[in-house]
Amino acid sequence: MSKSGPKLATVARVKALTEVQTGMVLIFEGTEKLHLILVLLLCVGMTIVIEMAPPSSFRSKENADAEAKEGCGACSYGKTVESPPISKLTAAVGHYIFRQGYGCGACYEVKCTDNAACSGKPVTVVVSDECPSCSGYHFNLSGAAFASIANPGQQDILRKLGQVNLQYRRVSCSFGRSIAFRMGENSEPNKLEVSMEYVNGDADIHIENGPEQGLEISHVWGATWSVFAGGYAIQPPFNFTLVQRYPDGTKGKTILVPNIFTQDWKIGQVYQSTINF
Repeated sequence: MSKSGPKLATVARVKALTEVQTGMVLIFEGTEKLHLILVLLLCVGMTIVIEMAPPSSFRSKENADAEAKEGCGACSYGKTVESPPISKLTAAVGHYIFRQGYGCGACYEVKCTDNAACSGKPVTVVVSDECPSCSGYHFNLSGAAFASIANPGQQDILRKLGQVNLQYRRVSCSFGRSIAFRMGENSEPNKLEVSMEYVNGDADIHIENGPEQGLEISHVWGATWSVFAGGYAIQPPFNFTLVQRYPDGTKGKTILVPNIFTQDWKIGQVYQSTINF
């Protein structure tokens, strides 16, 4: 079961809710300033309703300025998101979900049900970018993801609405048995930048190495981490201790990924682990 904490939903304009599932609904209204207008408590669990931005601020991954480096995004995944297992089903998210990049690679199940063009079927998307101008819990779906929540042949109808109510929840990612570690373009002999992709599970991932390897490891931004050895040249291979951390502060599983990279590492090189969560 996912341990994600309570989520708030922001909408540009409140619409009548014709169907509320068992749970808790938190709705905010406003443009520059948000006002709490309704808190409806029902039993346990929650229903989350969010509204997409109007056409003037809705951003498709296919033409967004933040995607100038095609397919890159704030998580620095590059064009890997275009191929399986992600297959372009991605989203740029607001800061409460992105969280300086700890949200990179997280999987969310989204669906829309309040329009005839909506399929009502859940689609799993992967966080690959931040939307700095969006509200905290906003989702900007990629073109492929937005088309996937519509009925066949009705994608354009859904897009022309401009605003779409979505229900979402974080779900466990299941990418396979391997995690990809990529050597970043800013890496130097005494300081490496490494990004992670295809991490299974429903938690944030932290690298929490002990001092036994003489390495200082810290989160940079997005899915990128810095590996520093006190000014000395780093001599791979080295190990990473990956820890699952949930929003409520609890700790999940821990795995050890051994022998990452080789002494003759190169920028852009990808190391595939033999272990995943």
